[in-house]
Amino acid sequence: MTMKVLALGGSGDMGQTAVRTILQHREVDQLIVADCDLDRMNTFVESLNDARVLARAIDVQDAEALEGLMRQVDVVMNTVGPFYRFGVPIVRAAIKTGRNYADINDDYRPTQEALELDEEARAVGITVLVGIGASPGITNILARHAAEQLDEVDHIQTVWGSVGGVRRAQSAVPQESVLEGRRVEAALVHFMYCASWKIPVFRDGKFVEIVPVEDGEEVTFPNGKGFFYYIGHPEPVTLARFVKGISGACNLCGVGPEAYDALRELGAGVRAGELSEEQAAAVYPNEVLRRMQQRLEEPQDMGPRVGGLHASASGRKDGKRVRYGYGLTTAPPGGMAGVTGVPLAIAVEMIMNGEISQRGVLAPEACIEPLPFFERYMQYCESPPESVEQAVYQVVEEI
Repeated sequence: MTMKVLALGGSGDMGQTAVRTILQHREVDQLIVADCDLDRMNTFVESLNDARVLARAIDVQDAEALEGLMRQVDVVMNTVGPFYRFGVPIVRAAIKTGRNYADINDDYRPTQEALELDEEARAVGITVLVGIGASPGITNILARHAAEQLDEVDHIQTVWGSVGGVRRAQSAVPQESVLEGRRVEAALVHFMYCASWKIPVFRDGKFVEIVPVEDGEEVTFPNGKGFFYYIGHPEPVTLARFVKGISGACNLCGVGPEAYDALRELGAGVRAGELSEEQAAAVYPNEVLRRMQQRLEEPQDMGPRVGGLHASASGRKDGKRVRYGYGLTTAPPGGMAGVTGVPLAIAVEMIMNGEISQRGVLAPEACIEPLPFFERYMQYCESPPESVEQAVYQVVEEI
């Protein structure tokens, strides 16, 4: 069965990886790359040298033009951010046109709003899969895998970060400024959004809103423990909905003491109306660097670094209180573009093949089997491991 795919934002950093990945599948007989940056889009499409690929200019705020493009395809693959601005209107357009849909929505409020459209998506018989990238996405699937190991689940953590590694001394910290004159990345603007406004955390069976980067939890990795701080993201929102019986869920980040201090200061500025998220993102790297330049200690070697994207589930197994944690040992090339774009393309392929057949608005943990997904994912990684057991580490502890 052949399919036509619309890649909204397909010439952006995340979109390019998703496009290149999905084009490897023979089921795709046409792919439309749609973007507002015409020069970047045309250059990217020409570089593909693939007769199946077309370029189309689009302003996603033009609802009529957006719906017209959607009607030309079978499935929509969306990487247009920030999702707190564009996510929900694009989901509504997919529902209005009756097109299956997947995105990398990484903002909690539009995720909440998209979930409220579940009945509308079901009524027109489509799959709307939100947040299938790195985080959310891989983290949700790791969380589901951890939860499936337990007889009863009560608390889930999703985590960005690691323990171990080398902390550089002051003399090894660059003295020049960073990002001078460069475009501020959308991912960094999103990061400041997540670190600025009150965020939802699921506690004792209900959502509470807290200020991010003020408190956190201990996280266990195979090589040790670390303390990580709460930061805003969609994982608690969807895990509380799709993993039955849990009473708690949170998202945590580990970025180092200087970065935490910068996030707290800039986040307070955003909340006070002194800075926009874009302005905070523009100065954040230099604020971190300035603090790192004040280090006095010698280098600290804390052993091999383990982590990156991690999730754990706590609960009961065989009558004992246990925590299962999982994370990835490998990743596709391309940094964040690789770990975000590849999961999106895999999910679109699964929708096209009918492997994801549920209707309505879904998150990854609701419709993706963990081990089959990671078997696919690892094939796109640098030096692919021989088995999924090698691609995914496990840590188990009694608590």
